[in-house]
Amino acid sequence: MWTLITGAGSGIGRALALELSNQGHDLILSGRTVSKLEDVAGEVSKHSPQCKVITLIADFSDPTSTRNLANQVRNAVDQLSAFVYCAGVGEPAADFASLDLIDFQEALAVNVSAPMLLTQSLLPVLTGHDPAARIVMIGAGMDTQAQPGTGSYGVSKMALRRLVQQLSVEFGTMPQGPVISLFQPGLVDTPGIRHHVDKAAGLGLPHAQWLRDRLDNGECLTAEQAASALAFTLSQQTPESDFQGAVYNGRDLVDSLSFAGS
Repeated sequence: MWTLITGAGSGIGRALALELSNQGHDLILSGRTVSKLEDVAGEVSKHSPQCKVITLIADFSDPTSTRNLANQVRNAVDQLSAFVYCAGVGEPAADFASLDLIDFQEALAVNVSAPMLLTQSLLPVLTGHDPAARIVMIGAGMDTQAQPGTGSYGVSKMALRRLVQQLSVEFGTMPQGPVISLFQPGLVDTPGIRHHVDKAAGLGLPHAQWLRDRLDNGECLTAEQAASALAFTLSQQTPESDFQGAVYNGRDLVDSLSFAGS
């Protein structure tokens, strides 16, 4: 049971790798930084020695690199049971006049074009299986909550939401096609959000202090909590009919799973 996780070097991707390895998944971990991926692979092997792990480097702003990753995955495995796209970029800007076109284009490339291209290129190992392969794209609450300075990330994540809707429709026409959902983790304490808060605060953006207060007060999920909720959506405890086209809220899932386990 092979699962591909992009953005696996840190944050939710890293936590998900550790969670799924405990559940019997073999893993293909992809990201931009060799050392981070090797660290995660080492942790997985330490805690779940039975788990097979492959690490593959990819730059999702580059379509050639994205296609190369898909080729490597197809050469390595005959079937993916799951594919989780955790990679994401988008820097805050002081104001609209300061919004950098290169950053905007990179956010669209990494957050929208790459998951589309990677999914398309992986169809040979994502289709024709029963149970259906499951795909999860990681969204962001910022997609529907426009705030000053968040154009690159917010606009691209809104486009990702629409991509998930489109793929849900397209997969519904495929015999034994995959199923797909959007996972909205909410505020999760990760290195990525800490970096965003620091940069947004330096630019004087109004949402920075609100985010920092919530992080400092623990009013957020840990990466491990988000990963546990995400892993639940990938399990057969979540029926395919519920999964296909769904938008999952990380906090709601964590709360419901905690209640069910109490």
